[in-house]
Amino acid sequence: MPHVASPPPSDGRAPFRPDIEGLRAVAVLLVLAYHARIPGFPGGYIGVDVFYVVSGFLITGLIVRELRATGRVDLVTFYARRARRLLPAALVVIALTVIASAIVLPPLRVPDVAADGAAAALYVSNIRFAAQATDYLQAELDPSPLLHFWSLGVEEQFYLFWPALLLLVAGRRTNIRRVGLVVAVVAVLSFGLGIAWTASDAPLAFFLLPARAWELAIGAGLAIGVTRLSRLPTSFATVAAAAGLVMIMIGAVAFDTDTPFPGTAALLPVLGAALVIAGGIPMPLNRVSRLVSIRPMRWVGGISYSLYLWHWPLLVLPAAAVGTELPWPARLGLLALTFVLAEASRRWIEDPIRHGRVAKLRPSRSLGVALASSVAVATVSLGLGVTAGPPAVAAGIGNAVGSAIVTVDLPTPLPSTPVATDAPATPSAEPTLAPTPAGPVPADLVPPLATVRQDLPVIYADECHAEWKEVAPPDCVYGRKDGKTVFLIGDSHAAHWFPTFQRLADEQDWRLISLTKSACPVADLPVYNGTLKREYTECDTWRAAVLDRISREKPAMVVVSDSRIGQLWVDGNAVPYTDREDLWATGLERSLDELRRVAGHVVVIGDTPRPATDAPVCVSGHLDDALACATPLSEAITPAWTATERTVSGETGSTFIDPTAWLCPTVPCPAVIGKVLVYRDGHHMTTPFARALAPYLEPLLPSLGG
Repeated sequence: MPHVASPPPSDGRAPFRPDIEGLRAVAVLLVLAYHARIPGFPGGYIGVDVFYVVSGFLITGLIVRELRATGRVDLVTFYARRARRLLPAALVVIALTVIASAIVLPPLRVPDVAADGAAAALYVSNIRFAAQATDYLQAELDPSPLLHFWSLGVEEQFYLFWPALLLLVAGRRTNIRRVGLVVAVVAVLSFGLGIAWTASDAPLAFFLLPARAWELAIGAGLAIGVTRLSRLPTSFATVAAAAGLVMIMIGAVAFDTDTPFPGTAALLPVLGAALVIAGGIPMPLNRVSRLVSIRPMRWVGGISYSLYLWHWPLLVLPAAAVGTELPWPARLGLLALTFVLAEASRRWIEDPIRHGRVAKLRPSRSLGVALASSVAVATVSLGLGVTAGPPAVAAGIGNAVGSAIVTVDLPTPLPSTPVATDAPATPSAEPTLAPTPAGPVPADLVPPLATVRQDLPVIYADECHAEWKEVAPPDCVYGRKDGKTVFLIGDSHAAHWFPTFQRLADEQDWRLISLTKSACPVADLPVYNGTLKREYTECDTWRAAVLDRISREKPAMVVVSDSRIGQLWVDGNAVPYTDREDLWATGLERSLDELRRVAGHVVVIGDTPRPATDAPVCVSGHLDDALACATPLSEAITPAWTATERTVSGETGSTFIDPTAWLCPTVPCPAVIGKVLVYRDGHHMTTPFARALAPYLEPLLPSLGG
């Protein structure tokens, strides 16, 4: 039986579109499949882009119809209606997620989630997550249970300015043609910005409205041209709807997390969604649109908003609580629970507020209640983050932040010579040493858990460590200005040795120059940046500038250290860590040969063992057991990698030092040694621990003479 167009509602809204309800179902099911890691949908994140097109179509249609009917847009009523539709369920999910996080997550994670909750309640979480993603030190944090609110932030920011813009453009004579022109301009400019940002700053393109507005504008263009589109022949509408669905599914199957996105890739799901919407405009609905409109799809589409709100916390928090990835039956069970909660949310939260007593309030009062509720949830979230966060440090113990310097002694006996300097780095070669005593974590832990995330070497505060986009080495000199020159170069794993060498520079009267850059190794090889989703060309430029600076300075010693985790870029393809050992050896040899020609001595410090988890987070959740967060040696190091670097160092006449025994004086490798926290995150040493290693490192360094 063919669909018959519904009569226009009396309040001027558009007729109900069952095919759009079904399209919403397609979008949310793709997102759920992607987040639950159901095989076959590595690009399911494009469901968000489909939602954007639908939102742009529906919201612009509402605005244009009001403009045509009244010549104006009642902005207060518009915002109040949006708030009643979106805020109640969202605020409930935010509040419950923050509370649940305070119960099941380690204390160190709670303040971050609480801040995420505040940002989500105020619809600026996309800005927060964009800032985190472009910050190397925060980009590796565990995913927030409120991460999915970034897309709602984009939509709400669009809703904030879009009706006002269209009202301003339409003018007193309600010139809809002019509105269409502006919509086209917004789409073109935003699309161009999205392409540019995807190529240079992928996180900004992904999270921020300016690079996403074109997707909503495509839907807006459909709403403006709905009259003309209603004249499409049925055959054309059928082909359009079918082609649109195919395009969406191709994107969901063919894309993955390595796809530069949004950029030009987003055209596939966006234009696909536009074709599905356009194909459903002529009435009666064509066969494809009717297929999308079947009852189960309409039901899923009807609860799609709540499904989106609930699914991510339900997937993230249980996995965080058990400390491991959930098996697929558990993930599917949580998705089933999501449908139950979504239906309950619609029935007892969304619908009563949209159509109950609150809907009868004056728009201004309704909007005021909504704003007050958002602020209240944000305030309570931040308060809970303070009360449920990690314990404060005992009185009298400081932290190493900025220019503050804390020096502590490590327990003895600690190996004075790393185990792998002259012997193969194998677990059997680890020294036998009295294990870290079982029992609670010291109350005077250094640095304290409450501030460990700010425990950075001073080069960060001094802007002497380069982030991703920087290519010019800064002129940062430490120690004695007329002393023998020592360079420290490499990525952030060289930077975490800076406190060690700063202490040595003060004690040995060196002139210390630190030239380090996030995710940029010294080895002469192209690098792939997984966050920027492209070749890391800034690293090549930086590396050349550093080597040029060293060749001009002719220092007494150059110290090299790099992370062993990363990807190389060969012939336009990313080469993962597991396949790059030979390439790394070749590139490192080229760099060390060049350094040996211009420096008195070259020292290579092998990479530090890597804990299995974010060590401070783990410790904060196991304050009663100092050994709970220890990492098996087989997981912390890669002996073959260490052997390769030792061999290359020897062949180039460089000194190789393996720090494994200092960080793993016992097996498994502890997260706390004495009262010192070894790591500030998942792989960088804390400043106090690095300073404490200076007496152990100094005897192994080449003598620089008097």
